[in-house]
Amino acid sequence: MSSPTLIGYNDFLRNIVGINTAVLPVNTPVIEWSYNMAINLCSDILTVIPNSPSQFLYTTAVYNLATDTLLTFAQDQPGLEFFQKYQQQYQLRAFVPGVVQTASDESTSTGMLVPDAFKGLTIQNLQNLKTPYGREYLAIAQSIGSLSLLNIQ
Repeated sequence: MSSPTLIGYNDFLRNIVGINTAVLPVNTPVIEWSYNMAINLCSDILTVIPNSPSQFLYTTAVYNLATDTLLTFAQDQPGLEFFQKYQQQYQLRAFVPGVVQTASDESTSTGMLVPDAFKGLTIQNLQNLKTPYGREYLAIAQSIGSLSLLNIQ
């Protein structure tokens, strides 16, 4: 895989994500906008990870972050509800201020260990956790270390 490109991102959307041109026409502005957002936010430090094919992790991270952004902000074509359903299912337009650590009622109680990596997440990172593509982006970004130490969004 080479450096990320808008054409490569379009291919990713069509062949990996499975969004066809009836749902998201090729010339829709949100495609280029989400791609540019990802290019600007994704750290190019990923291009120098040892034992990784050149550009592979960076390109994969860019495409996943761009897809996460696209799914959050894309508008449906008239008569379709693809993005609306996705946004509702994953609550992409709802604010989530953090990760649940414990929950209980009168008869039950549950506690989960919150990994240290979650403690440094930004509001944007919490939003990324909502989609599989955002989670994949975060997994790749965290492979180089703490997000807060590297100032990766």
